[in-house]
Amino acid sequence: DTYAIALADMIPATDAVEMYMRLGDSSGPDSGASDYAWGVEKHLINTAGDSSTYASEEDNADAQIQLSHHDDDVGTATGEGYGGIFYLHRPGDGTMYPTISGHAAVMSYATLLIHQKVVGARLSVIALDRVQVLFSSGNIASGRLTVWGLAHA
Repeated sequence: DTYAIALADMIPATDAVEMYMRLGDSSGPDSGASDYAWGVEKHLINTAGDSSTYASEEDNADAQIQLSHHDDDVGTATGEGYGGIFYLHRPGDGTMYPTISGHAAVMSYATLLIHQKVVGARLSVIALDRVQVLFSSGNIASGRLTVWGLAHA
């Protein structure tokens, strides 16, 4: 019971916003102020000599898992957006905290290409049965989310 979660061509309705993920059970996605821990590491690709080429940030008590680095928010202009692949490392009835890991490609609001590595956890054992993605402000204007179950041999 491992799941692959693909986000493709995610475009926010509001420019320069962060991408988030929440996990939940039958009562809905969890969004308490200290429900999640996460870390994001970024590698800014097309800015030679920029001191912020590599950076990371984390939080161990947040209302969601942050999927994008705050310095390089997701844009809405032509060519900008968010895409990534994440793995959920726990079945719905598992005994460890639900954790995710993955990689993303972001074209920021400044049309900068960014590679991001993400890790996160829901800080409670829950009967996990749903995933929510959202931007920090506004709606998702377009995009696709696909979830696959990966069988263990």
